[in-house]
Amino acid sequence: MIKYVVVVLYLLAICFGIYYIEYRYPIKGETEFLVSKKLPTRVIARNLEKQGFIRSGRSFIFLARIFGWDKKIKAGKYRLSKPLPTFRLLHAMVHNGLYVLEYPITVKEGETIVDISRRLASIEVDTAEFLRLTVDVEFFRYLKQYFPNLDATISLEGYLYPETYKFYWAEEPKEVIWTMVSQLFTVIPDSFYSRMKQMKMTLNQTLTLASIIEKEAQVDFERPLISAVFHNRLRLRRPLESNVTLEYFLNQRMVWMKRSETRIETPYNTYRYPGLPPTPVCSPSLASITAALYPAKVNYLYFVAKGDGTHFFSRTYAEHKLYVMRVRELFNTRKNLQTQ
Repeated sequence: MIKYVVVVLYLLAICFGIYYIEYRYPIKGETEFLVSKKLPTRVIARNLEKQGFIRSGRSFIFLARIFGWDKKIKAGKYRLSKPLPTFRLLHAMVHNGLYVLEYPITVKEGETIVDISRRLASIEVDTAEFLRLTVDVEFFRYLKQYFPNLDATISLEGYLYPETYKFYWAEEPKEVIWTMVSQLFTVIPDSFYSRMKQMKMTLNQTLTLASIIEKEAQVDFERPLISAVFHNRLRLRRPLESNVTLEYFLNQRMVWMKRSETRIETPYNTYRYPGLPPTPVCSPSLASITAALYPAKVNYLYFVAKGDGTHFFSRTYAEHKLYVMRVRELFNTRKNLQTQ
């Protein structure tokens, strides 16, 4: 009996020693270590040994294979101390990622999904998968379980709210999208849904109009005025005639829209087709969403950019043509001054 007690105590002492060495040893330090996505374990082990985090890369590989963790090490940037117990470090990299650093990613108002994907590429997010998910109807159904008001059917354009986020290096695209969509539904107050119902607008229509306002407006006080122009045109069943929807389709910014371009066959051509395009054209701010639902009470049907961030607004086409001529003159004057 005493012999068994001694054996048990001996085993407990060994377990306690392993626990103390592996789990009580400080991991977090001041040195960064990058694990890129899909990097082979042997490369990770070699880099850890080379940089002095572990004493033996072979032991790291052996333990990874023994425990079946060879392909489960989380990608990311870690902040570690030197040197570290091999098993403890491997366990942290596989199971908890406690020492993975987060990085800020800022989505700006007016950016598109493609713009956002470029920002995410800087932290090695799988942008191909990110872009695929933003047009995946099955993924939309998954999101709708959490956000019942989500009504995207073609694309998540406009649903990725502009904000500064913190993501892990090589964060899963699903997590990135879920976070951005969640932020949209966090900032939209419940009263807005009642207003949409009152105006007979869906969320997708609201975000679509808000995204056009976002692209057209450069100063806050003009957002309700621009919104009014579009609401008046929608009410009269007149085409919105917005450059930004065609620019979204063509993926380029244009100072003046050519007549040939206004004849392009696409539902994003708001010169040719009345009503709203099928999806938003960017990520709108809350200010633009508010303007879409609460337009100014004016009778404007036209506006043209002055070139200084503001616009000329007009009620008649004749008045609008005069403003267009004035703007062209101002544009040509500036151009000539720049070439002199």
